[in-house]
Amino acid sequence: MSRTVRIAAVASAALSMVALATPSQAASTTGALMITHVRPNAAGADVSGTTQLNLNGEYFVIKNVTSRTVNTSGYIPDLTTNTYGRALPTYYLPAGAKAYVHTGSGRNYRDSSGNHHIYRGYARHIMPNTSTAKNPDLRLKKPGNRDDNTSTGSISTCNWNTAANGTTYGC
Repeated sequence: MSRTVRIAAVASAALSMVALATPSQAASTTGALMITHVRPNAAGADVSGTTQLNLNGEYFVIKNVTSRTVNTSGYIPDLTTNTYGRALPTYYLPAGAKAYVHTGSGRNYRDSSGNHHIYRGYARHIMPNTSTAKNPDLRLKKPGNRDDNTSTGSISTCNWNTAANGTTYGC
């Protein structure tokens, strides 16, 4: 094998290794906020008898992709598998910041690590753990749009198939 061919083969192999180590393309958005992760199946059992467990272990993460603070009020998380999309509450998310949007109740705040937490106030789990007739798809819609299981007004989406217990998925 000639020296030129060997150098080309080594260079090609090195580039292939770099490509494998490169993270996948980030989720996209056509608005100020982007869904970056989702944990549709909180760790452990969802229910014990009639008591809902670990509601705040079910969440999705949004990121402010602008250079200004964005008020989350009115943005609609819309799941294709149901119509339980309650608009997000008023919360001022700083430029570049991310927020964990929890299913259950709590006080909206910024933690000591700089992460923000927003609570939706549901009394039960709402994100599907498995795909049945449809592949679950979470859409974030601009304020003023409806939770109607259509893509109208969507600015960012995330989907999963069967959600493993306590696993967070990148979008």
